[in-house]
Amino acid sequence: MARKIREASWLAEETIANEPAEPCWLCGRSLGKTVDRFHPIPKSRGGRDTVPVHPICRETIDANFTASELVRHAQNGISLTDNETVARFVKWVANKPPDFHSATKAGR
Repeated sequence: MARKIREASWLAEETIANEPAEPCWLCGRSLGKTVDRFHPIPKSRGGRDTVPVHPICRETIDANFTASELVRHAQNGISLTDNETVARFVKWVANKPPDFHSATKAGR
């Protein structure tokens, strides 16, 4: 399971001020207080790299893709937003605040 960073108070203020805010890997919005680290290629399939995502974005990915499908998307260079359900979600969440959260329907 990905590690959640709920509070960044342990970081020095200079570090936070000097680093540009990294956007969410799925929707591109700025990140809020709660950040999930997501493996685009699942650890069970040999993935090591993680990317920052909103919790709601992670839930959407988990609800719409299996581990095999995520690997296939990564190997073929296909964006996850090519999936119609995910594309509609990204369009819907675009104007929401960074810490917005709502229940996610099970897609599979």
